[in-house]
Amino acid sequence: MHYIRLLRPPGIRVQEDSMQAQLVFTITTDLGESFLCPEKAIDLVVTAHVTSLSGNSSCLLTRRGSLQWKAGRRVCKPVFEFPRMIQQAFMYGDTVELCISPDSDLSGDEVHSILNSSIKHPTQHANGLIVPVWVGMNGPEVDSDMSIRRIRLTAPTEPAQFLEIQEEIGESIARHIWDAGVVSLCAIVGAYKFPNLETSQHPCMKKLLSILNNKDGVSVLELGCGVGILGIGLCAVYPRDTGECTILMTDLKEAEGRVLSNMGLLQQLRSGSDLGYAQVMYQNLDWNEAQYGGFRGQIQYRRWDLVMLSDCTYNVDTLPALVGTLSAIHRANLEFTADDEVFSTKVFVATKPRHASERSFFDLMAAEGWTREEKLVLSLPVLGGECESVEMYLFEKAKAQTVDAVRSSLKLV
Repeated sequence: MHYIRLLRPPGIRVQEDSMQAQLVFTITTDLGESFLCPEKAIDLVVTAHVTSLSGNSSCLLTRRGSLQWKAGRRVCKPVFEFPRMIQQAFMYGDTVELCISPDSDLSGDEVHSILNSSIKHPTQHANGLIVPVWVGMNGPEVDSDMSIRRIRLTAPTEPAQFLEIQEEIGESIARHIWDAGVVSLCAIVGAYKFPNLETSQHPCMKKLLSILNNKDGVSVLELGCGVGILGIGLCAVYPRDTGECTILMTDLKEAEGRVLSNMGLLQQLRSGSDLGYAQVMYQNLDWNEAQYGGFRGQIQYRRWDLVMLSDCTYNVDTLPALVGTLSAIHRANLEFTADDEVFSTKVFVATKPRHASERSFFDLMAAEGWTREEKLVLSLPVLGGECESVEMYLFEKAKAQTVDAVRSSLKLV
């Protein structure tokens, strides 16, 4: 997929009888390694949205065909004149947001459309999608350094429910959503919201839901949560009529501020709605320390039925510490397990393969006694480029596993 990314906060210029906004944005792949290079120019739409005590309203700031992204472009710097209604919203202190998006058939802002683009058959045409971006311009909650991804969780025919995730504005790829996190979130949401979809019927998703929907309750630990899209997204769709679900997201300290902000956004969205019934928490965790055990904080107080991670296997230098941490969690789990109790630690991994060296992750998992139970591969069409994929795995480690049995389960990875 491609992502519209703001390179700097929007600028506002006020004159006697006019108000203008300037945006500076680009459209790249998730890690920013390549720019969108479409065969035909892509029409972009900029919309202003106003939220006030008297109601909500919106207006287009672009005319059809006036703003386009063409092959070879690296940055776009449009200037817009705000109409009178938007200027008045600024004067009254109302919330004003801008959304930059492609035409609706290319927009990657709905779970249903993202999943459909991944499961179309070869005889059907599947477009690569572009993820829109939102940015606050005015209002009490505006953070000038942040943009927002807004993903619709429900079908177009149902009442709208959205997941909102803040990202940092700028050229850094840190503290942004990446492909595996987005696609795996959609697969999990789809399993709950769209059970008849092909992805939801896959054994990997069915087994994952059987773990999550435990009537006796389930504890979920996320490693390397980034901005929190997977853990917060699971929290947003976890149903009321299941057991108690606790989700603990973890990452390095530098991720803490953004994760907590996104948890706060979820709480705002949940107010007065039925958006999710899980408890979500956050704790800092460094794999270099965690691989040796001796956990602190919330991690040490319970047995973790499911460990999940996305977009964490691209850096091969961190893989030994990551796999070591997974095994340390399993050892800690066994301390909560009776000698005669049947138990295994489950791990859900979502990854977008980028280079061959990442496959060493599976060798490390085998060496540590983890068996692969399920594998789901979803295609990821790319506008103007070759189709990519996101792979999802369920691993399991019981009380005792032989290395030969483990290697046998992983040999087809």
